[in-house]
Amino acid sequence: MDSFEQQKPEDTDKGESAAQQPSDGGGGGVSGRRIPGLAQSVWVLALADLQSVSRSWLCRGFLIVTVLVSVLELKGMQAEQRSASRMLEALYVTYLVLWMHGVIFIAGSALAREQDCLGDAILSRGVTRGEYLLGKLAARCVAILLIIGCVLLPASFWAVRQDKLIRTDTGFVASNARDTKVEAWDPKKVFAQTSGTIIESEIEVGDQVKAGQVMAQIDDRFLFDELENERRAEENALNEVRNARRRHEEASRAVAQAEDALIRAERALIAKDLLSKADQADRETEIRNRKRELRNAESQLRVAQDAIPTAERAVENVQARVREARKRLGYATITAPLSGYVTELHVQSAQPVGQGTHLYTIAPLDEYEVRVPIYKFDEFKRLKEGLSAYVKIENSEFTGTIERLGATTQPDRWGRDSNYALVRFKGNGTLGLLGLNADVRLALPPPEVATNRVSQLVRVLTGEGTEEVASRTASVTVAWMLIGFGKVMGCACLLITLTLLMAVTFRNSLVAILGTLGLWHVSNLVFDFAGLPELSYLEMIRTMDKVLGGAASAPAELAGLAWLFGIAAVFGGLALAVFISRDPVR
Repeated sequence: MDSFEQQKPEDTDKGESAAQQPSDGGGGGVSGRRIPGLAQSVWVLALADLQSVSRSWLCRGFLIVTVLVSVLELKGMQAEQRSASRMLEALYVTYLVLWMHGVIFIAGSALAREQDCLGDAILSRGVTRGEYLLGKLAARCVAILLIIGCVLLPASFWAVRQDKLIRTDTGFVASNARDTKVEAWDPKKVFAQTSGTIIESEIEVGDQVKAGQVMAQIDDRFLFDELENERRAEENALNEVRNARRRHEEASRAVAQAEDALIRAERALIAKDLLSKADQADRETEIRNRKRELRNAESQLRVAQDAIPTAERAVENVQARVREARKRLGYATITAPLSGYVTELHVQSAQPVGQGTHLYTIAPLDEYEVRVPIYKFDEFKRLKEGLSAYVKIENSEFTGTIERLGATTQPDRWGRDSNYALVRFKGNGTLGLLGLNADVRLALPPPEVATNRVSQLVRVLTGEGTEEVASRTASVTVAWMLIGFGKVMGCACLLITLTLLMAVTFRNSLVAILGTLGLWHVSNLVFDFAGLPELSYLEMIRTMDKVLGGAASAPAELAGLAWLFGIAAVFGGLALAVFISRDPVR
């Protein structure tokens, strides 16, 4: 044995060549057979394992079941008019929660069939340990990725295509209406606020006006005269107030004087015992006269006092008439109440107008509306004010909102009865939109779906209902779809390499499968403690809607994918090192 081990390589090669030379009918030409290299050996082993996988009913059953469940899941959500983000979220979550167990079983069966002959193959140097395990790693990864990819990729692109066909940019189902007429939003009618004759009007239909711009002038000469008369009446009323207050002051002084005279007369009568009867009678008469004068003065005071409020009310009335005259004078100059276009003109120069006459109609500048007929009642029930609408006019598209919903019994321009939605939108400075035909898409919210235990479980896992975000209804782009698809693939590769590492470590497929299942379910805690919570499959499930909706951070998601495939590569390297370092089973 020692001499065999010390034999030179070239002698060994010569012996092997001589032993392997086939005879060609009497010693004809011979050709040597080269020993395959590492890549060739791995390729041959990987192809052999792929053939074994293709014949395995475990893999066939896994493929058939995943295809059926995925198709039924997608068709059901399509019937419910779910957005692509919700479709793919449910599909990817199903793979992360359910089908990863099948991946573990397929990977755990990789070494089971060759356990009996593996030791002999390695001892006979028919295959090296490294070549064997590299072939297994490559074959199982390729097989699993093909099985998952042939289901997920077509389903993902189908969902994205469906979203583009039937949904708006916000991910909602669109209700289409064609050839609706563009009208002005809430046009303002300008009425004459005073009577008179139009002496100046240079506005024409279609002219653009600014808020406060003078549009017409009414003859205001008689209004000036009326204002002057009212101002003179106001001055007279103010004078009357001043006179009333002066009379009040005079009456107050007269009352004071009468009271003083009465007091003096009463004092003169105090010593009536010393006076004669004639004097006493005269002084009593004087007291009665003084009391009468006091009562007259008080009566005049009350009259003067009552005259003051009457005069003040007269002033207020006159001042109100002055303000009204000034207002009517201001109404003589007709100005535009807002910026916009003149759509109606009912007055010309030198035309007499009365108060309340309709003069102009002004459409707001850059504010338009379309009346969209809704023929399907189930769609009309799902509409609400504030939902998005997309108005396409010729080659331009504008975004608006539903301002009002209503029901009508009048037939539309096509003779059909329908409900309607009034859509308001801005023209973004585009001129000449009034009267044009527009195609309108209304963003319908998803219909309400009855919940069951399965849907409630999915909502708990995905966080739906507790953290509603716009990404749950956003359209899915191919780039973000591939990131979500890469997360599922990364988890599959990680589980394959981890299962093979457990298999070569414990040399038991059942222990490897059960151990990987346990590690997979506790990996959420492990990744949290390791400071990489984004690699937890529960975190992937919770944030899948943000990834598909484009609301996540692209650098962070790419870094997470790099971590997944990097950890899978590390597990594969460890499995290879452990398998090479250990003796084969004898």
